[in-house]
Amino acid sequence: MTSPTLWRSIESRLDTSLKDWRGRVDSFDQVAAVEARAAGRAWSDDDTFRGLLLAVLSNNTDWSKIERVQPDLAKLFSDFSLNSYAELPACEVSDRILPWFLERKAGSVSLERDLLNLTETARLLTEHSRVHGTAESYFTSLVRRADGDPKQAALLLGSRGEYKLPAFGVALAAEALKNLGFDVAKPDRHVARAVASFGLVHFRTWPGRDARTAPPLSSGKSYLAAMRAVQDIASAAGLPVVMVDNAIWLLCAKSGLYLTNPELGELARESATATGRAEAVGALIESWAAIRDGGEQRETVDCLTEGLDRERLSVRKLFPAALKGRSW
Repeated sequence: MTSPTLWRSIESRLDTSLKDWRGRVDSFDQVAAVEARAAGRAWSDDDTFRGLLLAVLSNNTDWSKIERVQPDLAKLFSDFSLNSYAELPACEVSDRILPWFLERKAGSVSLERDLLNLTETARLLTEHSRVHGTAESYFTSLVRRADGDPKQAALLLGSRGEYKLPAFGVALAAEALKNLGFDVAKPDRHVARAVASFGLVHFRTWPGRDARTAPPLSSGKSYLAAMRAVQDIASAAGLPVVMVDNAIWLLCAKSGLYLTNPELGELARESATATGRAEAVGALIESWAAIRDGGEQRETVDCLTEGLDRERLSVRKLFPAALKGRSW
């Protein structure tokens, strides 16, 4: 089981070096989407298309480029109308939409191909909506078929088979599911090198492990391992998976801290050290509990933990009350 101290090492580094990181995560709207789905929200066909579009636009690019133009996307894509995009001829993508991105330096080497493939996905989902009532049900039904596991649904959406959507590999399928309120990690190069550097997933071959190169995610098994590793960190910290996933992205991406693999590994080593300290404090508390004068010892423990928290550089506490009895 992953220790909660790994998450505290991650957020401490972000708190210290990227002050606005929580606001950045909030701006992605994925944590809010997960909370909304849990509260029973349904996605319209146009909301569904918007989620798919943003996932496709994240492919092979620095996301900060897309963030710059995001306020103008609704006009470019007819208020994210699924039906309108499904009817869009290929020449409109090549002659109007692609140049719009290129003029704003927000394109990528695969953008034209991805946008053309997205029209096929839009047609498929338009037909699905006509038959089943909503485009969203394509995804909710698939998650149910996968026993409620969005990780398995991402594999089905992004791998060859009857559920495969054009324009989507496993990583982009997971990103789309995140946008639609499903709590899952995106197994891209950032997550791959983070969980490998943390020592949570082991790869037989990993050229460039001393730089920023990601290990290869070449099979369904490796994609699942990466997604599970992020989910384990989130479970240990009591947080949504998408929160932890986006925090890891900020550690690794060019528009975040852009840490090297050795720097990511150092976070895990700090976590292990912190775990050892927490275990030592726990053992000390247990030993004091065996002493008759428990009230006096309790006051000593409270004074100790409060003092350690006051000395923290991070705004996050080393001994949070919510994790009492779990990690300290």
